[in-house]
This record gives sequence, C-alpha cells and structure tokens, in this order.
Amino acid sequence: MMKANIHKIIFRIFILAAVAIATACCKDDTLKGQDPAVVWVNRICGKDLIGAKGLGHPIYKNTVVFHSTPDGDLVPNIHGLDTETGKEKWKLSTADFTPMKSLNLFNMGYYYQNQNIVVGADHYYKSTSAYYYAIDIEAGKVLWVKPFPSGYNEIGHLVRGFGNTAYIDARTGQKVDVLKIDILTGNLSIMNVINKDELPKDIIKNTEISYITFTDVYKAPNGNDMLGVSVNCDDSLEHSKWDMVLVVYNLTTNTRVYTSHVISNDPVFNTFFGRICYHDGKILVGKDRNVYCFDAFTDKGGPLWSSPVSMNDGVGFGSGNDNVMQIFGYNNKLLAICIDHLNAFDINTGKVIYNVDGSGGTDAAIIDGILYQRWYSDLGMIDPNTGKLLKRVATPKDDQAFANSRPSGANGKIYLHSYTDAYCIKAWGK
Repeated sequence: MMKANIHKIIFRIFILAAVAIATACCKDDTLKGQDPAVVWVNRICGKDLIGAKGLGHPIYKNTVVFHSTPDGDLVPNIHGLDTETGKEKWKLSTADFTPMKSLNLFNMGYYYQNQNIVVGADHYYKSTSAYYYAIDIEAGKVLWVKPFPSGYNEIGHLVRGFGNTAYIDARTGQKVDVLKIDILTGNLSIMNVINKDELPKDIIKNTEISYITFTDVYKAPNGNDMLGVSVNCDDSLEHSKWDMVLVVYNLTTNTRVYTSHVISNDPVFNTFFGRICYHDGKILVGKDRNVYCFDAFTDKGGPLWSSPVSMNDGVGFGSGNDNVMQIFGYNNKLLAICIDHLNAFDINTGKVIYNVDGSGGTDAAIIDGILYQRWYSDLGMIDPNTGKLLKRVATPKDDQAFANSRPSGANGKIYLHSYTDAYCIKAWGK
C-alpha cells in the first residue's frame, strides 16, 4: 500500500513538473546569462531572422502582438503572446488575410489601436496591389481586409487615428491625401490635404512631393479633430535637397487651416525630411540639424521659435551626425533624438535644457515617463527630464541585437523584439 502511494506521489510530481516545463516555455535555459530585467523570451522565428519592422507591439489586456518572418521578410506571421509568460495564444499567417498574397510590415507608423481592434496597412511604393486591414487581438482573428485605391506613388507609410476612425497617408508627386477609415467596417473616404500647386510659392520650382508624415490626431479647443502634416519635396535636379511644408489640417471640417514653409537654417545640410509631433498646443518639427515649434491651431506667420541641435560642445561624434531622427514632446519639453546625441528644449522658450550623448535611431518610445530606445545593440532606459541613461539592458550573448522596432509597454513591462526573439523586459524601477 505504502509503495503504491509512493509511486502515485512520484507520478504526480512528474506530471506537475512536466506541466510547469510546458507552460514556462519561455522561462527555460534561454534566460541563463541574461540581464535580470528580462522576464521572458520567445524564439518565435525559430532559426530564421526577424527581418521586417513588424506590426508593432500593440497590447490589449493580457495579449501582446509580435511578428516573425520564417519564410522571408515579405511572408511574416503575426503572433499573439501572453503578456505574463510569452506563451503563444494565437498566430495569423498570410492565408488569414485573403486576398492578400503577402503581409508587408515595413511601415514606420505601425498601427492604430482602439481597444482590441488594431488597424494595420501595407506600405508600398509604386506598387500595383496593397491592402489595409483590421485584427481583433483579443480573439486573434482578422476582421476585414480591403484593397487600397490605385493611382498613388506611395501609401500606407503610417497609420494614426482617434475613436473609431483611422487615418492612412497617400501621395503622388503632385498631391497629398489622407485616407479616412472606419475601423469597424473598413469603409474608406479620401481627404485631399494639399496639391503641389497650392504649396508656398517660395518652394523650389523643380520639385515633387516625395515623402509625408504626420502627427497623432489632436483636439482643437472647439473639439474638432486636427492633424499636423509634414509634406517633403524632393528637388528633381539635386535629389539630396529637401524642402518641407507644414500643413495644419482640420479633419472634422475637411479644410486646411494653414501652411508654412519650414525653412532650413543650414541649407548645406538640407537633406533630411521633417519629423513631426504634437504636444500641448504646439507642433514640434525636427528637420536636418534644426528644431522648430509651431502653434498647432493658428498661423503665427512662421515658427514660434527655432534652434539648431548642433551645439559644438563635444557631445556626439561631430557636426556631421546632428540630423534629427525622431522628435517627442514631453512634460513641456521638445526632445530631439539625433544620430549620436539627445537634445531637450523648453517648449515655450526654445531654451536648451540639456545635450547628452545618445545612440540615435527612429525606434524610441516614451512609456510611463521613461524614454526607451535601442542603445546601439542594447536597450536604453533614459530619464527624459534630464537625459540621464538610467539602465542599459544588454543584448543576450546568443542574440544579435534588439531590432529597430519601437517598444511598447504596460503594467511595468516593456515589449520589443531582437532579430530572433520576442522579449518582455521589466520597466525601469520595477
């Protein structure tokens, strides 16, 4: 009897151990030798590399979204992972997005999310076929797939939105449109933001509209939905030269509020398109080696202030690495992430608050008051109020680097991927 009971106990321990191993698939030997901040790792791509930037990492309740590219960059999968364990809850492949033939996850603006619904888009350049779509990340299913209208040079570069409406960029060399999408049905209408012949007259003559980006949707004092649009024009005779026009657009009334030529203070380095964001009644612009602050609602005849980001104070590697890669507004500050340093300016006065070493890139995000960005091959956690590097989470020895994919976060955890794995990392102070 006693011997039989012992066998039952041993068998039960074995079963519990097996269950523990199965459910902790991402907390095994893959964590050995890693930074203690790493909560879990999931090698969702097997032996292949994760090539595309991805859909991003939207989070809803206990699901976070990652992607993998097992059959090449243009045929990825989308994975729903458990936020606590990293265990896969669902997976979508290209076959789930019929009639799409491949998922193109190279857009810079990633997605728009409203609760459990995420709207994504193909990013294509002079292609004949591309789509936008919505998925329910709680259920792990595709809600709808719609073809983009034809006739554009570039479409789907970024997705923004508010409420049940998403907005996607579309341009030719002669005009800029915004596609207005009902996220519940996928129904689309087209809003014309500006045509080439409506650009300010001081724009160079030999030009075409070559690149656009825009802010998040923001509210005017009267409740109207607004959008700041960066329209960038390429000199067809000298392709290294770019001119930028800021367009402030009222989405509610479908009217243009004002336009302003963002004139570079350094024409020698007039080679980067204008990055843009909204913060506290201001539109913040980073272009080339300069930053600008505009009123978000009213034409003030130009920027409220502007400033170079090149400080010539020994920070960074030199003046050739001063171009603005990403821009943020935070706590009444303009943050400019340059190629090798980080600037902060007072949003009201333009006064420099700090200038510190940085790692550049377009893959940063501010989450719960901390700036997270790829720090060379690692993950940097930075105090945006001071520019101080608080922590650097090292890339694991058997991994290449954290990829150029913007992190997301919730409930004290940060999610991002390397070139092989999905990662969950403890947020700063957790």
